[in-house]
Amino acid sequence: MRRLPLLALASLTGGVALLVCGVIIGQGQVFLVVIFPVITGSGPIPLAGTVLVMLGFVLGFLSMARLPTMARDSPSIESAPPSSSAPPQQSPPRRFGGVVFLGPLPIILGSDVRMSKYMLVVAVALTIILIGFFLLLWSRP
Repeated sequence: MRRLPLLALASLTGGVALLVCGVIIGQGQVFLVVIFPVITGSGPIPLAGTVLVMLGFVLGFLSMARLPTMARDSPSIESAPPSSSAPPQQSPPRRFGGVVFLGPLPIILGSDVRMSKYMLVVAVALTIILIGFFLLLWSRP
């Protein structure tokens, strides 16, 4: 059942290769809109590349949707015979945090209060750095 992710990867790779080929031979153009590359095409090669990329996304999502059912089919740990060694040590819970900027507004994420405070400090520091860069570029003639 590992064919679906490989098929998705092959479809994405082939689609991108066809899009690049279409741009190289003159059937397509590449533009940069804000930070996103936009490819336009007027021939069969860019069309086939676009279809393969979309098919790759669909197959990729389908392969991820199948993961829980594949995990259910695997043998469980409970069916293993108990060992006479010491019980496994508990690992500390994982902590995570992050900062997402929507324009000038930071959104702070954290798994607990401590990580949220760390991310708040990171968000304030990044905001100050970004404002500094903005003012530096604004003051140039």
